[in-house]
Amino acid sequence: TVKAVGTFPVQKIEVLEIEPAIAEAAAFFGAKNGDVLKDPRVRLIPTDGRNYLMAVPRLYDLIISEPSNPWIAGIASLFTRDFYATARRKLGPDGVFTQWIHDYSMSPDDLRMVLRTFSEAFPHVSFWNLQESDFLLVGSLKEQRFDYPRLAKIFSGSPVMREDFNDLGLSDLYSVLGFYRMGRKEILALAEGAEYNTDDNARLEFSAPRSLGRSTSDLNRKILEPFLTPPPWKGDPPWVAPDRHHYGFSEALHASGWDDRALAEVERAVALEPKNADYHLLRAQILVAQEKTRPGSKAAETALELDGRKIKKVMALADDLYTSEAHGVYLKALAANPAELIPYIGLGTVALMRNRVEEAEPWIRKAQQMQPQHPAVLLALGRLEAARGDFPQAVAHLEASQKGGEESSALYGALGTAYARLEKWSEAVDVLQKGVMMQRKNTEWRMLQAEALARLNRPREAERKYREVLALDPNNGEAWKGLKSLGKSY
Repeated sequence: TVKAVGTFPVQKIEVLEIEPAIAEAAAFFGAKNGDVLKDPRVRLIPTDGRNYLMAVPRLYDLIISEPSNPWIAGIASLFTRDFYATARRKLGPDGVFTQWIHDYSMSPDDLRMVLRTFSEAFPHVSFWNLQESDFLLVGSLKEQRFDYPRLAKIFSGSPVMREDFNDLGLSDLYSVLGFYRMGRKEILALAEGAEYNTDDNARLEFSAPRSLGRSTSDLNRKILEPFLTPPPWKGDPPWVAPDRHHYGFSEALHASGWDDRALAEVERAVALEPKNADYHLLRAQILVAQEKTRPGSKAAETALELDGRKIKKVMALADDLYTSEAHGVYLKALAANPAELIPYIGLGTVALMRNRVEEAEPWIRKAQQMQPQHPAVLLALGRLEAARGDFPQAVAHLEASQKGGEESSALYGALGTAYARLEKWSEAVDVLQKGVMMQRKNTEWRMLQAEALARLNRPREAERKYREVLALDPNNGEAWKGLKSLGKSY
């Protein structure tokens, strides 16, 4: 967050952090936070943020409250009417206060309590979705504005901001408007009759923990849905063409997980500009995210036909398609650009997934001729040798792929499996753990880990892995047998 603020031409940034060790920890994440704590504009103050804000005599242009979850003891005091009153008094005339909140493990009544308490503390309020279940409340003393021409100029001059937007899948600053959900009027209608959270009653302090672990995001979204409203800002004349408007909104809706709405928006964009490959690619991404892989693959193929330069993004999408659909996309990609490496690897991998080793080999060998030391090629060669049963040669290729920079779950799964087949149990456990961290629901790799741990005479860890498999797949008979072999019951 501090890094994001630092991308703007602000003069001073105060970071209020109650735990001093966080500053030490931040140094390990310099690549992500840009070593922003070394920025001369930044002052780190190891103290309680609320107490500091009450005591400091100056006013602020922007106050960002990014606390922990309100079910943690003491945190609910940063969601009270009293705290918001303090924050409001510390804002300059054009000041803005903004706070993070979430809808997961949060009962509808608790969410409505936070929304009502916040919205009645500031004369002007807006409510924004971020990614998936994260939201942003923005309160101000003056009416809020969205000055797209000015913001677009800042955006074009900020490589860090453009990189962050790219990570979110947003092509332009205009897409931010697609995160808007409602204003003060709609929030108060949604929260009508809700309790207030105050220092005296501390309601959230005691109610929030009761929802810990509950799946509430979908329920809260359904409750929010009737109150959603378009953002109140629009250019005169409009800032972007109608098709770009729908495309930008679709990008943001997709980034925040509202894929039904995102699909409707991008289909409006496609209807207005059917020859735009970006629109078809986004439509493909949304459809695949909804597990509508057949129309998703068709949309991806259309994007490639319109613009062969989209090949890398389409290839990334192909990994999430079923084998038959991925096969068609890879063939289209190959037709669009025969010099591109990835379609050959993709076609070989699809054949291996179908247990067609002889069909896979020509594709993978062609990729080997093109770039023999490419990590993805070495990975494919390793998987090919493993399918043939030559595990020593498979390990050689897979280790070379890893050394070349490959860090995918596919690599760790293939390498861990090969180690297990060679009875290199310790290596198998460590490598498979990396794969499991990327694919947490992969029971096959957890089963291999359990077997390896049992062979290493580490029964307690093996038991845990078998129980993890059964937690994910209660009908897994092999995991049950593994537990029995350890003398354990289930």
